[in-house]
Amino acid sequence: HEDDILVVDRSIEPRHGKIVIAAVDGQLTVKRLHRKSGQTLLMPENDAYPPIKVRDDNDMVIWGVVTSVIHKV
Repeated sequence: HEDDILVVDRSIEPRHGKIVIAAVDGQLTVKRLHRKSGQTLLMPENDAYPPIKVRDDNDMVIWGVVTSVIHKV
């Protein structure tokens, strides 16, 4: 949600199913990491946004794994 605060741990290994902060071609995003059959996808939790298919020619850096969300009311 807008204005939520994410707690991110950079020491946790990013694995399938984890929510990550990633930079893809210089653009930051928060998505669920999906790795299957040699493909990497960044899946949104919000249906209004499309998945990001990470290709070999993309520059992707995973900054960390989200461990907690502080929701503002």
